Amino acid sequence: MTFLSAVLIASLAWWIATGLVLGLARAGGRRFKTVMALASGVALLGLAGMIATADIPTAASAYLAFFSALALWAWHETTFLIGLVTGPRRVGAGEAPREKSRFRAAFLTVRDHEIALFATVLALLWLMSDAVNTTGLLTFCLLWVMRISTKLNIYLGARHAISDMLPDRLSYLKSYFRTDRTSGWFYLSLCGSAVLLAWLVAAAATAATDHAAVKWTLLASFAALALIEHLFLVLPVRDSALWGWAMEKANKVSSEKNREHPAVIHTTPETKTSRATARA
Repeated sequence: MTFLSAVLIASLAWWIATGLVLGLARAGGRRFKTVMALASGVALLGLAGMIATADIPTAASAYLAFFSALALWAWHETTFLIGLVTGPRRVGAGEAPREKSRFRAAFLTVRDHEIALFATVLALLWLMSDAVNTTGLLTFCLLWVMRISTKLNIYLGARHAISDMLPDRLSYLKSYFRTDRTSGWFYLSLCGSAVLLAWLVAAAATAATDHAAVKWTLLASFAALALIEHLFLVLPVRDSALWGWAMEKANKVSSEKNREHPAVIHTTPETKTSRATARA
């Protein structure tokens, strides 16, 4: 029963948390301060929760540390999708200013986000170095490693990597995705994810305490979900279909705002001339 409950809770947490982050990111353009205050408050609670449960090896503390790590991760995802912490390059591939290599150009679009994640991992390793309950630390590290794997797949090549989950403000990132092939890294990362999943499942099956059983089952569940997300990159499946409830609501609110405050385009003689030239 412990295993089934942990799997169900992890799956629901993944589905709900992802939907909430997507909703917050799309609302950020209108309510930036409110969204950032909410995300930052939740992240601070998450950090406090991880520290508070560090020396408590119980099933309840494992769950609390797990949700605390998700709260901290959600802050990073929100700041990225809202466009606050991304990178210094915010134009499409091939646009000026041009970079010496495709990799450098792609990395500069997410540099600050990657640095923030790496700094958080280092900080957590330092804070949790003597922790008995490492559920939160391992959850965050697992999310980080799997996200790096996904980004490499998107950059190196995955036929269905284009996602409509990215908000319009980050649409330029799609120009760095490679969808004309599926790279060898995909198969390597898929095998690695499968091995990791098998190891976590074995650890959960042989756990000697309720704390260990919950901890390893939660991690195994997220590893399985990460494996599924990897498959989304090469299968003709809309990954956003699972979170239509969050995206449709945000898009509806955005459309209503646009109707209430339509954009006004001031046309000048110069603009008319330019448009006529463009049509010609």
